[in-house]
Amino acid sequence: MSSDKVDPNQFINGFKVTIGWLLNSLRKNDKTFIHFHGNRAVKDVIAKDVSEGKGFASEILRCTVSFVDCIDATDVYTTILKIPVLRANRIDNESPLSGYGIEASESLRKAHVFECDFYSSVAPVLNIPLSRAHFVIRDSIDSQASCIHMEDLTLKGKTLSYFDSVNLTQVKNFIRVLAKMHKNILTADPKQWQEKFFFNEGSMKAVLGMLEPMIQPFLKMSKREGE
Repeated sequence: MSSDKVDPNQFINGFKVTIGWLLNSLRKNDKTFIHFHGNRAVKDVIAKDVSEGKGFASEILRCTVSFVDCIDATDVYTTILKIPVLRANRIDNESPLSGYGIEASESLRKAHVFECDFYSSVAPVLNIPLSRAHFVIRDSIDSQASCIHMEDLTLKGKTLSYFDSVNLTQVKNFIRVLAKMHKNILTADPKQWQEKFFFNEGSMKAVLGMLEPMIQPFLKMSKREGE
């Protein structure tokens, strides 16, 4: 394998995650990358925050890897880094959560750990279509940010907005996946999930209270009021 031309010690987007760490994770954990690009020397890695304007708890970095022997501009590989915007993860030790107190940061840290545990322990049991997490780091240390290294679904899927319609085939497929998910979790060894993964378990109750005022306007818009 030819040597990479990119600086492995370069930090990505101001976080304590280096290009070298990302390439190492790709070459060890991403089966698609290993199969198609495992022996190729890397020329550059460019990260773009695709979550900008859509949230502030984490940055979703789409990292584009280009190669020394690229055939053309499309001969690249993309992958995702999801990094909580905690002070401990930043090189400059700054965070947009700083003004919200320690509780907000601790809540985000716990949410990240919860998500890591989901991809590591629960997702394999569910065995349903999910974005693949190649590697997770639950807690940050001095030189490494907590993060989730994931596959890029940009070309494989679409995020539906509130105004997007779905067809009957999509609804049926969604119900089929939900049924499979519940079947797999209920028939799995209870030791894999019982009395585990408790975090913010009362949040759904709070969300339901927020949704209640929307019910009647929604029925009116759908022209099914009174049914």
